[in-house]
Amino acid sequence: MKRFFLIVLIAAIASTSWACASKDQKNTETAASHTSKKPTTTKPKVTPSKTTFANDTVKDIEAASADIESALQLADSNQLSAAITSLQQTTKTHPKAFIAHYDLGLLYERKPDMAMARSAYESALGAEPNFYPALLALVRIDIRNGDTGKAIQTANQWIARHEDIFNYNYAKIEALIADTQYESAISQCRALLKTDEANARLRYYLASAEFEKKRYRLADFIVGESLEIAPNDAEALFLRARIYDALSTEEVSLIPKIASTLDDVITLNPNYIEALWMRANIYYNASNYTKAEELYRHILQLDPNHVGAHINLANTLKTVDKGPEAEKLLARAKELAPQNALVDFAFGTLYLNFEIIQLPMKDMDRLKLAKQHFETAESLWTSSEDKALAKGYIRTTNDAIETLQAMLDAEALFGSSSDESDSSSDDNTESSSGSLRVD
Repeated sequence: MKRFFLIVLIAAIASTSWACASKDQKNTETAASHTSKKPTTTKPKVTPSKTTFANDTVKDIEAASADIESALQLADSNQLSAAITSLQQTTKTHPKAFIAHYDLGLLYERKPDMAMARSAYESALGAEPNFYPALLALVRIDIRNGDTGKAIQTANQWIARHEDIFNYNYAKIEALIADTQYESAISQCRALLKTDEANARLRYYLASAEFEKKRYRLADFIVGESLEIAPNDAEALFLRARIYDALSTEEVSLIPKIASTLDDVITLNPNYIEALWMRANIYYNASNYTKAEELYRHILQLDPNHVGAHINLANTLKTVDKGPEAEKLLARAKELAPQNALVDFAFGTLYLNFEIIQLPMKDMDRLKLAKQHFETAESLWTSSEDKALAKGYIRTTNDAIETLQAMLDAEALFGSSSDESDSSSDDNTESSSGSLRVD
């Protein structure tokens, strides 16, 4: 976890100015060939703005800085509970240290405990209403829960209480975009830009809304304006990578730019999950499994509940003969998302290609498991294309079962010098004869 907020805030106290830019809310949570968008939260980037802190706030932040740093170090070393306990005590001792409340919210999100996270963000706003990243975090919880209407309501409630805080509008715009009210978001951005023409964040939101409207070239132009003002804005760069990806179907020359732009994003923010995910999938699709595995593992360090990373890491490990770990990853993915068809499909392909599995399982048993998972995937998928894919694998698996059964019947009829073909040994879990691999 970065120490960005703490460092910036301490410096800002001396100059009495600070602000933060928001995080792009779109995150994919599926395998490389089947992507969907999901909101997420990360620490916003700090950019200039004007805010004066009360003396008691300044004192609490200064007094709490070492404790905050210590707690974040605990979180970095996977001692999440200890980190939370530490920050809880810090917020009691230094109630005006709003950054401690905010960081506590982030840690609760990692747990995950969204009710406690919400309470922590509200406490951050109570200690310092101008700290609008806490409002963004509240809105993003609603978005992630799929309640975009509540997200808009949350933003409106805080805007009504503090009409003088310009940056609260960012939360409202994010909520509108999440609610697919793109034209309303565009109108608000353009209206606010009349007040602040050089606002890079508003231009980023405007570009995001235009992107969702599939006006990709306009979005690229606007995000370019944003990057001229704030060239190191990782969120804006990530949006540009997404724009390049959308345009690459027509402009093949843009394909290399997708990867290079993502590399720039990750250089600016090594923990940017959405960028890591997109880059890992590019590596995976290019058969660079070493780099793909590295990035998927990093994503799981940052978000242990990232279903897509579990699936795609398992798919990657299948290619490098790490079947047992792949099976464990898919089992965890199934716990996290029991209705995700991609989990069952990945299970099916794992069991179908038994030579890389090395599990104590008879060939016929594993083929029947593969068929079962493909059938589950087919039942869960809704699109005709996905269902057809699953049905194709079901047919392939049935053929494999029939072939193996014929081999077993022949051995039973004519005998075999080896052990029964679908038996497994302690040191070699593949069947001793009648082995069947299906690619």
